[in-house]
Amino acid sequence: MTYEELVLSIDSLPPLSNSAQKIIAMFDQDDNDLNLLKLTKFIENDSILTANLLKMINDPKFGFANKIRSISQAITLLGVRVIKGFVISFSVNEVLKADMSSYGLSTKAFNEVSQIQTALLLQWYMKVDIKRAQILVPLVLIMECGKVLFSSLISRSEYKLQFQSDIENCVLIDDVEINFSDTSSYYISGLLFEHWNFPKVYIDLMKNMDFEEDPESVEQLDLDILDIIRTAVNVKDVLSLKNLEQVKMLLKKSNMDEDKFMNVALRMRKDFHS
Repeated sequence: MTYEELVLSIDSLPPLSNSAQKIIAMFDQDDNDLNLLKLTKFIENDSILTANLLKMINDPKFGFANKIRSISQAITLLGVRVIKGFVISFSVNEVLKADMSSYGLSTKAFNEVSQIQTALLLQWYMKVDIKRAQILVPLVLIMECGKVLFSSLISRSEYKLQFQSDIENCVLIDDVEINFSDTSSYYISGLLFEHWNFPKVYIDLMKNMDFEEDPESVEQLDLDILDIIRTAVNVKDVLSLKNLEQVKMLLKKSNMDEDKFMNVALRMRKDFHS
């Protein structure tokens, strides 16, 4: 499988839903200037979208003590950007039909990885920097989508069994991906975001996760946070003790408070492994 094949497969993808495209356009607006009533009505006009959104937000892994019963309540609690991110994630999942067998996962297990990553960031960083968390949470919801495309192409190639074996025995998933295609699934996510006209900050962060594409276009702190999340929770391991030991080193390197992260991570680990 070549990088060129990945790019061609992106070019052939259908557009996102009309709802998602309108939401993406809203990202260009300052959230302070956005009419919250307009956003609420926009989402509530789609009954399926409303039901899916409330169902996801009320999942126990997100840690809300009381049930969120309305879109307006969800926006008040999480912020405009986070809610817009949830809407976009639903559309991305519709376009990219996940066959994650190349990574040894079911579709359900893969979706759960993305949700746990999001819940971890939400519960950890909303207590550190709300504004930054509200920017990064929508990205974390969909940052693994490049793996869906990667897995789809690998599964149709002669390299599937070798890829599965390498993933099972690897230390770093990205190293295996790069060995097979000269790029990583996070860079592919960046190309997907570019294809769908996502905010530039999300495109740049994904392209700089594993390569120094344009370091000056992103904040190192954002990359560090994303690296911590993908180290703690990924398609190989979810909040394993080994992962969390690696995270401690990343937290120390980035001068972040270890206790704030570990308190959340260990609580979520207990729930996940119970």
